[in-house]
Amino acid sequence: MNQFAISFILSIFSLGAYSQICLPDSTLKDSSAGVFPRPISPTNPNGGITKKACINKPYEFVFTVVVPDTVQIPILPAPLPLEKVSIDTQNAISNLPVGISYSCNPPNCIFKKNEIGCLILHGTPSPVNTPGDFKPIIKLKLTVNVGVPFDYTTEYPGTAFPGEYILSLLSEVDCASSSNNLIEKTDTWYPNPVLGNTIKTQSKAEYILLFNSQMQLLKSENILSGNTLDLSSCENPGLYLIYWMENNKRYFQKIIRY
Repeated sequence: MNQFAISFILSIFSLGAYSQICLPDSTLKDSSAGVFPRPISPTNPNGGITKKACINKPYEFVFTVVVPDTVQIPILPAPLPLEKVSIDTQNAISNLPVGISYSCNPPNCIFKKNEIGCLILHGTPSPVNTPGDFKPIIKLKLTVNVGVPFDYTTEYPGTAFPGEYILSLLSEVDCASSSNNLIEKTDTWYPNPVLGNTIKTQSKAEYILLFNSQMQLLKSENILSGNTLDLSSCENPGLYLIYWMENNKRYFQKIIRY
């Protein structure tokens, strides 16, 4: 791939990939109450914040908030009836890098029972930050009902919900060396060749871009629904290219559509 094409793709990623709107992961709707991904812990070593941030680079990371009608608090012997989960719309997440804030869907950050929502970290880390690991903590208010409703305020992660979130912040130099290259994949998207209007992936792909062989942008998606990309904009058989981000790295794959 020539240098012009690489520069073109990187510029589109930097301009169009970030927003303050999030969509929850619908595959988690039947999960137990909590914020997903769950914190890193001895029983969940691969959890936590999987995307690194870079000084002076736009950043976002989405948490899905799952609110069933009961909640199991690890320090209590039995589940409690749950009415809602809420956080303040400002200053409810501590230990974030300067320049990173958060928004919710719904915007009031009140998540009612039997619903899922999301929380998005977003912003551009300021140069005043020292590169390293930050450990965000979310202050949650659980409204439970045991005859009468009452609020239970807790930290997530914290004493009631063990583990930790780690947001790694890289310097501009380290970020440039680790993320400016496009990595070619051959089997992330399937079937390939593809006959039809959809192609699937099992990856955690974000900010997906679809191009034709002339490098014309046909489609962009922040997050996929059901791990499926619609190819209806690919009107003619031939070569197409899919670009995406995953774990703060940029990838592409060539696909053939019959």
